[in-house]
Amino acid sequence: SSLIFSLGFTSGLCFFAPSYTLTATALPQSNLSVSDLAQSKPTQPSSAQPKPKPTLTEQAAEVGIEPALLENSPVLRRWLQSPPDLMQDIQHTPVFSPHIRTGITSRNNDLGVEASIEDVFVGQTPFTLSGSYQTEFAGREQSFALQMRYYTLPLGSYFNVAPTVGYRQINLTQQPQVSGVDLGLQGVLVLSPHAADLRLGQTFTAPGAATETGITTIAASYAITTTIRLHSRVEWRRNPGFYDQRFAMGFEIRL
Repeated sequence: SSLIFSLGFTSGLCFFAPSYTLTATALPQSNLSVSDLAQSKPTQPSSAQPKPKPTLTEQAAEVGIEPALLENSPVLRRWLQSPPDLMQDIQHTPVFSPHIRTGITSRNNDLGVEASIEDVFVGQTPFTLSGSYQTEFAGREQSFALQMRYYTLPLGSYFNVAPTVGYRQINLTQQPQVSGVDLGLQGVLVLSPHAADLRLGQTFTAPGAATETGITTIAASYAITTTIRLHSRVEWRRNPGFYDQRFAMGFEIRL
């Protein structure tokens, strides 16, 4: 009977013993290999924001001038924003301007009128084109000329020299017509850029011919506004058949 009790007790324990089940949970798989992980780099920080533009006060303090002076000077502001290339400006930026001229002439007490266009630049080159026409009210003289000049020094120089080549015709009563190639030289002294200058020129029309005529010219121009200048000129003309002197005064309009 004791054997039967022990078997029954043991079987009862086996019947009432709780059962436990272990379940394996699958871990998520990664598509990155070891080499990918080794080559991966940390994320770079975003680029810095552009530096804000300095104010006029800051710009004035940087160059050591009063802010009011900088505020009232467009040239200074432009130079601070984009410093100029002075050598480039001197080489290619002319200190004189093309202009249209009109005025009154006087020769041997005979009045006349003249009109011309002067120093029109051919593109960005130092070549210029000029043309002039003059006539007297009494009809004793009529002349015109076409010229090309080549300025040999930098256009920003206050002094320049230009060889001249062109064509000139002079018609005087009781004198043979003068016409032919016009060769010469002109010097320019700029007293103030685009405002005042002095010019001295010498030309020879039809050189070597029987009617060869030499013309010496002294001219001065002075600005009274930003676009209008007063002009005066004296010419001495020498020819085998005549010698005279002509005065001119008028206005120039800057182009």
